[in-house]
Amino acid sequence: MFLAGALTLLPAPARAQREMPTNLPERPRVPAYDPGLPIARKTLKNGVVLLVQEQRTSDQVCATVALRMGTLYEDDLNAGLSQIVMQTLTRGTQALNPIELRLRYLANKVEIHGGAAADYGQIEMSTVREDAAPALDLLADVVLTPSFPDSSIDNAKAYFLKEASVDVESPLQATYVRFLKTMYEGSPFSRPPHGTVQAIDECHRSDIVALYKKFFVGGNMVVAVVGNVDAKRVLDQLEKRFGDVPEGPAPKAIGSDPAPLAADTLITVERPYLARSLVYGFPAPGYTDPDYAAFMILDSYLRSGDRSPIAYWLPELQLAIGVGVIYPSYPRRSSIAVYLGASTTNYEAAQDTVRNVFERLRTLPLDKGEWGVQLKRAQEGFLFHQNDPMVRARNLSRWEIQGVGQNFPTEWETRLLKLTPEDVREAAARWFTHSCVVSFVPAKRESKP
Repeated sequence: MFLAGALTLLPAPARAQREMPTNLPERPRVPAYDPGLPIARKTLKNGVVLLVQEQRTSDQVCATVALRMGTLYEDDLNAGLSQIVMQTLTRGTQALNPIELRLRYLANKVEIHGGAAADYGQIEMSTVREDAAPALDLLADVVLTPSFPDSSIDNAKAYFLKEASVDVESPLQATYVRFLKTMYEGSPFSRPPHGTVQAIDECHRSDIVALYKKFFVGGNMVVAVVGNVDAKRVLDQLEKRFGDVPEGPAPKAIGSDPAPLAADTLITVERPYLARSLVYGFPAPGYTDPDYAAFMILDSYLRSGDRSPIAYWLPELQLAIGVGVIYPSYPRRSSIAVYLGASTTNYEAAQDTVRNVFERLRTLPLDKGEWGVQLKRAQEGFLFHQNDPMVRARNLSRWEIQGVGQNFPTEWETRLLKLTPEDVREAAARWFTHSCVVSFVPAKRESKP
């Protein structure tokens, strides 16, 4: 799934620590982004943007439909409903019931999925070259005439209710939710990642249909196709089908930017857990900020499962478990946070380690050996599988709907390759101002008389 930004808390993989020599020559900084063939583009009268890129060496054809939706465009009454819209959209159309639609998927070798993230949603479809035309017609039917079967809505509600419950009941998840509430006060991002239990539980089919009608309008839709196709022919097909999307403006983000922390903030909550949980984090640049490339290097350093002083060494020294780093993909302002669980005996040592690592990043640049490793990892991570048709279709539609444009990867990589260790240290100093530290501690037991 494309929801790379999903906020599931998973520990970093543990690997054998590798010692790196410090006298390595600096690696040449070579751009790796491949823009591919020119992108055929057309904007329809109703506002829908069509993007087609030929990739003749592939036997696949992949398409995505992207829209502005998700947490940034939800209020308290529909928090989490975007994901239900996208999951149920692909389950039935007005002409095909769920069983008939599944048979059409099989007949045209179609795989199709939908999901929503923080500020965008996508429906993605893949097929083989020979079935491209009927598969794209089927995608248009799914997008334009969904039936939202009651059974599919019930199943989606049950699934996301479970996810929303985990957000507030699992120790590490609940600690991170409290961190979000504090770090993003005044913003929709202050809510739990999967929305609220109340909003999901109380929603009806009419709420899902109303949200669909709000988001699925011409001014809020981008369709991208990548693969072994004839671009002109596909553009003509898409124009005929998506020209029927009703006109309408893109939705406006709800709420305001989060209020910055005025001082270091420490929150301690008693819960009936045996161990202590910790989320320790700072503000961080969003993907539209010039410092984003620098923070991709910091993120790589902090989460490296084979060398990070946090993700590797805390578990290796048995000071903490479930250690990980979260740097969500938010547009303007984000946050970067370390999460972990620790026994009451080891908690202070684990917290001190995290605090000291963040302080070092503010005051000392990465050494030469570490710099060479993390610069390369950040570049490779951002461009991972860049020529896969589905990855490219996802990115083309995402960058367009998020407003950063098709030159975003080139601009990001150019900025990355110009950075120095001191540039990254300065970026850390700009953003690592006031910390937000949230910890859940074991509840005190009442003494018996």
